[in-house]
Amino acid sequence: MPAKNVAFEQIKKFMGWCPACKKMAQQTKQPFVFANVTPISGKTGNFPEFRTSNVVFPANSNLVFVLFYIGISLLLRYPEDITLFLAGLFLLNTCYYFLYLKTLEAAVQVGRFGVHLHAFRLKKFEIPYEKIESVTSHKLEKRSKKMSLLLVIGGIALCGFFVYIAFAGGEWKPLLLLVSIFPLLLFVERKQKMRFWDLNTQLYIKTRHKKWYEWTPYYSLITDETSAVELKSSIERHL
Repeated sequence: MPAKNVAFEQIKKFMGWCPACKKMAQQTKQPFVFANVTPISGKTGNFPEFRTSNVVFPANSNLVFVLFYIGISLLLRYPEDITLFLAGLFLLNTCYYFLYLKTLEAAVQVGRFGVHLHAFRLKKFEIPYEKIESVTSHKLEKRSKKMSLLLVIGGIALCGFFVYIAFAGGEWKPLLLLVSIFPLLLFVERKQKMRFWDLNTQLYIKTRHKKWYEWTPYYSLITDETSAVELKSSIERHL
C-alpha cells in the first residue's frame, strides 16, 4: 500500500471513522417532523396568547366624560357658599384624577378561551369566542391642521367668555372651575404622550347578542395598526 494511502487511513482512524458504522449512521438519520402545524380549535390548540396595553376604550372616555359633566353641572348649580364650592371642586378633580388613572389600566389579551378586556368601562371581563360574531377594523383619519386651529380658537373664545361673565356678571364659579381644570388637562395630555403611541386604528368586536343596557353589540377599541392586525388575526384564528 502506498505511503499516501496509509497516511490517509491513519487520519480517518484518528478522526473516529469506522467502516462498520457507515450503514448504521445512514439508517439512523431521520427527517424532522414538527407538531401543531395545522390550525385546530381554540380550546385545544396551541396558539400563543397576544396582549397589548397600547389601547384606549372609547367607552371609558364617554363614561368619564358623563360623570365629569354631571359633577360640573351640580357644582355650578347648587353650592352658593364659596367654601362649599371650592371643597366640591377639589373633590371633583380628585375623583376625575383617579378615574383617569383607572382608564390607563386598559389592555386587551387574546387568551385560550376568549378575549380579555381589562378596565373596559372600568371593569374586567372576558368575551368567549362562542359569543363573537365578527371582528372589523378601520384606519382613523388624522386631525387636520384646520380642525386643530378651530379647536384652539374655540378654546380661547370659551376662556374669554368665562372671564367676561366673571368680571361683568360677577359669576366666578365658571372661571374658578376653568382654572382648576387647566392643570389637570395638562397632566392628562402629558400622560397620554408618555403612555400611548400611534393610536391610528379602531377595532370593533361584534358579539352575537348585546346586553340589555348596551346600545350596540360592538366592543370598540383604539390601538396602533400593528396591534390591531395581530388582535384581529388572533381572534379570527380561534373563531
